Amino acid sequence: MEKANYKGFFKYLKKTFFYAGKKEKMYLFLFFIINILMCVVNIIGPILSAKQIVYLTDSLWIQLFVVTGVIFVTEIGRNFFRYFGNVFIGKYYLGIKATIQVGLARETLRIKTETMNENSSGMFVERMSRDVSSMIDIFVSLIDYSTSFISGVGVLIAIFFVNKIIFLLYLIFVIILFVIEYYRAEEVQKVTKENRKISEDVTGFATELVRGSKDIKLLYAEESFLSKARFEVDRLNKSDYDVTLSWSKFRVMAACLWDLVDLCIASVGVFFVVDNQLSVASMLVLFSYRWQILEISDTFERLVESIKKYVVSSERVFDILDGKKFRKEKFGNVHLNKLKGYIEFKNVDFSYKKGNKVLNDVSFKVTPNKTVAFVGKSGSGKSTIFNLISKLYTVKSGMIFLDDVDINKLDKETIRSNVSVISQNPYIFNMSIKENLKIIRESATDDEIISACKMADLHDFIVGLKDGYDTMVGEGGITLSGGQRQRLAIARALIQNTEIILFDEATSALDNETQDKIQRAINNMQGVYTILIIAHRLSTVMNADIIYLIDDGKVVGVGNHEELLKNNDIYKKLYEFELK
Repeated sequence: MEKANYKGFFKYLKKTFFYAGKKEKMYLFLFFIINILMCVVNIIGPILSAKQIVYLTDSLWIQLFVVTGVIFVTEIGRNFFRYFGNVFIGKYYLGIKATIQVGLARETLRIKTETMNENSSGMFVERMSRDVSSMIDIFVSLIDYSTSFISGVGVLIAIFFVNKIIFLLYLIFVIILFVIEYYRAEEVQKVTKENRKISEDVTGFATELVRGSKDIKLLYAEESFLSKARFEVDRLNKSDYDVTLSWSKFRVMAACLWDLVDLCIASVGVFFVVDNQLSVASMLVLFSYRWQILEISDTFERLVESIKKYVVSSERVFDILDGKKFRKEKFGNVHLNKLKGYIEFKNVDFSYKKGNKVLNDVSFKVTPNKTVAFVGKSGSGKSTIFNLISKLYTVKSGMIFLDDVDINKLDKETIRSNVSVISQNPYIFNMSIKENLKIIRESATDDEIISACKMADLHDFIVGLKDGYDTMVGEGGITLSGGQRQRLAIARALIQNTEIILFDEATSALDNETQDKIQRAINNMQGVYTILIIAHRLSTVMNADIIYLIDDGKVVGVGNHEELLKNNDIYKKLYEFELK
């Protein structure tokens, strides 16, 4: 193994161990003690078995009886050691695995929005499941393989004191096997790393296929997607085959070498027996030891392979946990318990990509408990304003203030617990209606939930369901209509009890009747919350206290509906077009 890989191994081993709690570390320590005892048993076991053969050959019945009894006791001890070892390592494994997976989930949620958009969801799923399991497995493997390796070395030392020539033959073959394993591990690591990347792509594609199944059917694109699925699966299968082939190629070489070991040891042993340098019993013992010696090379092979896989998996997991590869959201340290609802943009420029300015010198103010609307054609920059207020993206030119404090100085809790966003397609979790609301605030009472749903104009619909608030809504809220999902999202915002509520085109894809229900829900909140609305339909924002007209990333008009209709030609044209 390369020196750099050793460094990476010990670096990641230390980091992984850091995630273990006191209980997990105690379980790992007990498992280590158990394996030391197992190691002792493994070393003396073959020696006692060899004594059995000698005593049986020499008709030493009392000694044979005693050593057989000792073997029985050690084997019983081995069984108990193995049982308790499995108990201890099982408790350690489950504890630290859960801790790392939760930590990985937490850090994934901290990744910047643009970074998440640049990567597939399958990549993150793979790292949370497969890679974490592979990481934790190394602790079990290290101790287990170390026990077997030390046991094999103990047997090799025992052979040295019986016959130095046969010991030398065994040693030479073990060294050759180590060299073979070194090159095998290098090749396997390379193909394994590529295999993990392809596996991420396939998982991501499978996720897209399941989530987009409805649209795939409606677009009559089943065959196209199945063709793509076949390509992705074949690519993964070929990668899996390359990993297996790489392993098998070196395995054949090792097997052939070991057959040569059998031939050489048998031939040399027979020579020593004929020359009266070894008894038949001793020769049988030395020849039977070849399995313990083979265990040295097999254990080393598995150990090196585990270390290689551990380094690959750990690198992928700690890329997220350490935040070096995936950029994390950054917040300030100023904390405000409750925002009043003041919002100010001052000369804000923003681009998602260099050279493509989405907002250009945007300035405006919003006062508490007012309803403010942003209108304009698609792509004018309205949603970007909401993304910046909720800190999904960071303003780099100009300044944004919440309650007269620079948004970049505010901590995450101040922003996210005081700003709610209700989008055109809010994500509804695969839970019951009540769980979708309580996940926002666990302490929410039934009365608070019912009150929020009444204000969102959703309560009457819910009580009409067979299971009421315990009704499961399916993945993405599939069992609910678009308007019902919107109103459930409004109820969530009310449960969260944020001062600022942002409606991002929340009614643009709804029919008039459903739009009226959403509008009633918004009207219920007016004067109580600071409400910002993005809308294509001007009819939904006519009653707003103030309307900002955005065009090509700039504020080109401001006033209420009547003022804009009278004084702004762009707004007038939008309104007349809607009437037509």
